[in-house]
Amino acid sequence: MANVLIKNILERLPAALVLILAVSGILYFQNTLLIYTLIVVVVSVMIFEWLQLSDSRVDILQVLFFIFLTTLLFQTNISFLALFLFISSFFWLTYAFALFANKKLPFLSFDNNYLGSFLIFGFLLGLVYLLEFAVFSGFNRFFIIFIVLLSTVLIDVGAYLVGSSLGKTPLFPLISPNKTLEGLLGGAILVLIFNLLLYFFDLISIEIFFILIISIPFGFIGDYFESSLKRTKSVKDSGSLIPGHGGIWDRLDSHIAVIPVFSLLTIMLI
Repeated sequence: MANVLIKNILERLPAALVLILAVSGILYFQNTLLIYTLIVVVVSVMIFEWLQLSDSRVDILQVLFFIFLTTLLFQTNISFLALFLFISSFFWLTYAFALFANKKLPFLSFDNNYLGSFLIFGFLLGLVYLLEFAVFSGFNRFFIIFIVLLSTVLIDVGAYLVGSSLGKTPLFPLISPNKTLEGLLGGAILVLIFNLLLYFFDLISIEIFFILIISIPFGFIGDYFESSLKRTKSVKDSGSLIPGHGGIWDRLDSHIAVIPVFSLLTIMLI
């Protein structure tokens, strides 16, 4: 077991370090053009991966829906962003309740291209809000974005390490038998400690701390969401772009749920 864990870590580590350093560097320079270029590339790959897994033929209505959402990007204001992020967050909350109640939502499938567009734009608009409108009194918004992204990664890392070494109680074995209650608690505790340290050293405010503690656990929801969709398609990964990790959806499944929730809570509480 230990040898398998070490082998998996060594396989994932190089790509993970490259991704962390790349995102950290881009946010450090605070060049919005560079950041938006990266976002466009990431979103384009996400769309490609979704369509690769979808058996639904792209028709004119789906194209018009996508164009409609894209057009809304150029009409962004706080009221519109708040509404869209509320709807996106409500979706993730609904899925969380359905997950814990062991209920299946019939429209959840890679074949639902409308759903794919909706989730991608929820993630995208959350980032737009954080980059353009969010005000964190006394704190650099690019640093806060980095903390959100890093905390979401840490909850995944903690869950993987604790679950792989100590996990004995599967949470939802029909969706992902390798994900355990012990892993979930381990990831949550790691993020709690990390953000407590940030608050202790005055790197985040108490409001940001509580928003992080509420929103970051949605990373588990996003992870299970993608796992359930992949299970229905009998595939292990959404793609093969990132060595040891799979595709962009595999790497960002947690972030896709966390970013809209974090952004909405920021609008409401800060």
